[in-house]
Order: sequence, then C-alpha cells, then structure tokens
Amino acid sequence: MSGAAHHHDDEAPYVPRWAVIAAGCAMVGTILLATVARLTTPSYTLPTATAPIMALRFIQTRSQALIVQNAATGRRVTVIAPADDAFLRTTLRTMIETRDRDGISRTAPFLLVPAVRGALILDDPATGEHIDLQAFGPSNAGQFKALMVNNGDKS
Repeated sequence: MSGAAHHHDDEAPYVPRWAVIAAGCAMVGTILLATVARLTTPSYTLPTATAPIMALRFIQTRSQALIVQNAATGRRVTVIAPADDAFLRTTLRTMIETRDRDGISRTAPFLLVPAVRGALILDDPATGEHIDLQAFGPSNAGQFKALMVNNGDKS
C-alpha cells in the first residue's frame, strides 16, 4: 500500500458561516428573553386567606414516616405512614430540594393558605415558592386539607 492516499477523517466538517451566526443569534436572543421575563415579572403575593393560615413543619423519621407538626403550637397534627399520601410527600420533597440547594434549613415551617374559590396554597416563605394544590385535583389537595382539619390545637 502506498502512503499517498488521503484520509479525510481528521478534517473538521464544513459548517456554513450563516448557520454559525444564526445559532449564535438564537442563543443571545434566548438569554435576552429570559432576562427580560425575570426582570419584568411582578413579585408574588399570597392571596387573601379565607380561613386561618396554618404553619406546619414536616419531620421525616428514620422509618420514613412523616411527622406533621403545628409550627405555632408545637403539637403533632398527624403521622403519615411511609407508603401513604404520595402526592403530599412528592410535593414536599420538591420544595425541600429547593431549600437544600439554596442552603436553607429544612425545619422552617411551610404555610397552608386557604384562599378564594376553594384554592389551597402551599407556601414556603423561606424560598418564596408556592403551589396551588387545587391545580392537581381534589384528591391530591385533600391530602393537605386533611392536615387543616386536625390542626394539632386539641390535646
């Protein structure tokens, strides 16, 4: 075999200049739109509560049970077994991951805010996150509403 044969495997593929410029413009445009959206979005304020707001702490035990505590009184509201209330657990896990990422304590209370038209808002004052639980259907929101019925105020 002769060493005169050329192999084109080592050469970079040809990309038209207009394609590189278009890709760059798309990236810059995306960054600009995201910046404008972040700067012009009004800050969120909790809706007016239609019943008392409940401050709750959620403490996970070694057995993966979830102790729900009334943050105002320190009394236990309920204990949720490891296999129960999957929506409640998933929702809290998502919000606690945000706290962990931001270096915020897991023990700060969450707020349950009953609002107009049956809305129930789960608010995390520590991160500013909030979730309208009714958006996930009545059975899922019911997992949180049950906590307000047994609010830990009774001995």
